[in-house]
Amino acid sequence: MRNSCLAGMLVAFLTSPCFTQDEDKPLYKTAYKVINVHRHIDTASPAAVKAELEVLDRVGVSAIVVLDGGQIDNKLPDWFELKKKHPDRLIIFSNIPWGRIKREKFFEEIVQELPVQVRLGVQGVKIFKQLGMGYKDADGKLLKGDDPRLDPFWAKCGELGIPVLVHMADPKEYWYPLTPNSFHYGMRSEKDQFYDRDTMPSWEDLIAQRNNILKKHPKTKFIGAHMGSLTFDLKQLGETFDKYPNFHVDCSARTRILGRLNPQAVRDFFIKYQDRILFGTDSSALNNVKPDDEKEVKAWQDRASRFYSRHLEYFETNHIDIVEPYGWAKEWLRIPGVKLPPEVLEKFYHANAERLIPGLAKKDLKE
Repeated sequence: MRNSCLAGMLVAFLTSPCFTQDEDKPLYKTAYKVINVHRHIDTASPAAVKAELEVLDRVGVSAIVVLDGGQIDNKLPDWFELKKKHPDRLIIFSNIPWGRIKREKFFEEIVQELPVQVRLGVQGVKIFKQLGMGYKDADGKLLKGDDPRLDPFWAKCGELGIPVLVHMADPKEYWYPLTPNSFHYGMRSEKDQFYDRDTMPSWEDLIAQRNNILKKHPKTKFIGAHMGSLTFDLKQLGETFDKYPNFHVDCSARTRILGRLNPQAVRDFFIKYQDRILFGTDSSALNNVKPDDEKEVKAWQDRASRFYSRHLEYFETNHIDIVEPYGWAKEWLRIPGVKLPPEVLEKFYHANAERLIPGLAKKDLKE
């Protein structure tokens, strides 16, 4: 009799909501205004924008920051045309043309081009993680983030009032071999660490470069992508906030790490630093999907809607059975929601973005 009861309890446990997938659950739709400050659309594609905006409508998200604006001589004109059609929903950030880095006056040119971009409608700049990790100058040397030749560029961003969303480094454990204690154990195909420690700058060096930029340019607003590569150590992130008032972060692509922390600890951190954290998701619209294939587009939209839904449910509820938004280890991993207070959600979801990104504060973005 006892064995029968235990077996029944085990079956009930394994078939409970914690051990089911969420594709058949109703989507979680927010009632708040939400600006996603970290979203990619690789090309200025009307089809990709249409597909993305339809997804946003399903979950109640108001607007996105497109981080792939490029430059005046490539993608920016096309993005400005699309923005005219969706002025309250698309926010365009430009990028540094690193392909021109071997030009003699490259560093002067990128500074001179910024005011032109801003006059045309650029509202910020996105710096990809290859800075400090991959870009090489005309002499073939790895370009550090705090290279003095970039100082006029950071200063000009501050002068123009546009934020710099900068991705430097990655989770610290990417620099170390996977072990049974690694969160990413079994989730990636790499047999060893993500990065070659013999050829790649250390995590500590990259963070020091970023912090040196913050120190040298206190009048420039910086947003550290992916919790500033400090999700694993919120104490250190808080100390960085305290030391550099011009530093903020977005939460994109780090719920898999936040989700393994005590939800009360995450909630307390977001409450304490409610003026410094912005909502973002990462990922790309219609990534590897043919825009003229209706079936593929619909399947992508279903996945993207669920992706957004999981984020919103994590931040707004105390549900304990949330699948990690990207689906990391979805066969076993569930994360507990942190249920941020309404006043914190208002700042996190949109007010901080409106304060940092020019042109948003007075806009009546879609509710």
